[in-house]
Amino acid sequence: MFGITQVYNRRDLHARYGGQHRGGISTPQRHPIVRLFTGEAGEGHGYEDGWVGDGVFQYSGQGQVGNMKFERGNRAIRDHALTGKDLF
Repeated sequence: MFGITQVYNRRDLHARYGGQHRGGISTPQRHPIVRLFTGEAGEGHGYEDGWVGDGVFQYSGQGQVGNMKFERGNRAIRDHALTGKDLF
């Protein structure tokens, strides 16, 4: 469905699948997917996402202050397999 090294236009993805237009985590209601968005804009807000080796992508999650909590988007990422959703 999506390629790891491909670059996608967020507006195009939202037009096709729906989901939240802001923030790095999008959970469309009508599709069993959780989408993660990352890029240079996030760095200005303290997010440090990127490949850390061995095919692992480190994603900062939702929340800028203190420890991350497993609610909203962070919970969707953590529980995506349990809820039958693909993570992109």
